[in-house]
Amino acid sequence: EFGWLHATLRRECDLEGDASLQGDFMAHSTQNQHCCSLCSCRRKTVVLLLAVLAYVGLVLLHASGQVSNTTSFLMFGCARAWPAAFGRQVSAVNRNAAGKVAFLQDQQIPRQQVEDIVKAQGFDVVWSLKEPSDAWALVTVNAPVTAEVLDRHPNCKLVAVSFTGFNHVDIEACRKRDISVVNVPTYSTDAVAELSVGLALAVYRELPGCDKTLRGGGWVHSAGGMELRDKVIGIVGLGRIGMRAAELFHAFRPRELLGWSRRAKPEFSKEPLMGQHTSLEEIFERADVVSLHIALNSDTRGFVGRNLLERLRSSAVLINVARGGVLDQTAMCDLLCQRRFRAGLDVFEEEPIPADDPIRQVPAEQAVLTPHVAYKSLEALQRRMEITSANLRAFHDGNPINIVS
Repeated sequence: EFGWLHATLRRECDLEGDASLQGDFMAHSTQNQHCCSLCSCRRKTVVLLLAVLAYVGLVLLHASGQVSNTTSFLMFGCARAWPAAFGRQVSAVNRNAAGKVAFLQDQQIPRQQVEDIVKAQGFDVVWSLKEPSDAWALVTVNAPVTAEVLDRHPNCKLVAVSFTGFNHVDIEACRKRDISVVNVPTYSTDAVAELSVGLALAVYRELPGCDKTLRGGGWVHSAGGMELRDKVIGIVGLGRIGMRAAELFHAFRPRELLGWSRRAKPEFSKEPLMGQHTSLEEIFERADVVSLHIALNSDTRGFVGRNLLERLRSSAVLINVARGGVLDQTAMCDLLCQRRFRAGLDVFEEEPIPADDPIRQVPAEQAVLTPHVAYKSLEALQRRMEITSANLRAFHDGNPINIVS
């Protein structure tokens, strides 16, 4: 019995062992919230000490034979249950006192839906598209989070990026302010991988041109499109999305599946994919379809340059559903205008595309363009908000997940 008592005291009174209180001390930034956490801890301690005294009294009474075994059993059970029940009550209070979360932009789903998801985790939502706030956490999709933005939210301890890419967040400014950054790494894996195949099919089967011909009153558009079957498919970047794209392309029974990654991915070479790891140069020289799936950072900006692009054959198709900045867009536009290859592009160096961007001069038959919608399925957007909300809760409770800085 005293072993249980010792464990209970350690669990209930030690701040490091209490996730709800640890989260309060980490995330509560206002004085009132901090005092609330201290008071909660003190209340727990007082009640536990009373429980200890009652427990010791019961032990002495039981030893002296002044209470029956049945009575002792019931009273011991109550003494054990009381601290645990009280601890759960305090945890619930702390959970409901989590504080404000400021959203810097709309989340591409109805605001009420956002608020319902976030409030279910115990947080209040404020929409601070330009206004300052006293929120402890900021949520952004792709709106820049600069030092100036952070200055408008002095209590911020967390920037929650409701997106996979986080290159629009000033990581250094966050570090200087001791602000953590989290993202949502897996919400759109299927959506993005599916569009990479969709763009390849749209280019190969000339779908935009067919639509234009039919709407213009015509019928026959061209001599015919091409199949993915028996082609050489190259995947550049074998992360989650790249691997999923490889699986989808594999369903079309390609002749070969080539892949490049900074680190070898054993599952790419195994059944059922049986892919071959190779160099970037070989992929761009041999592949009929090259699909890009690499993250944009300081190391990958302009990663695919003119030297690689010039290796593509005239029948090849370049797919980019990663980030516009991972390739040399000026060189790509120049080569597309020369009809050196074709492309399916969902992302661009500058978004929205400026009116004078060279990409607008590329002949329609050379490229299928979509306005950065690879991630944007209804299912993915709902999933993204749920994961973002879980990121907030986990950080607040002292158990952060999906940390990038």
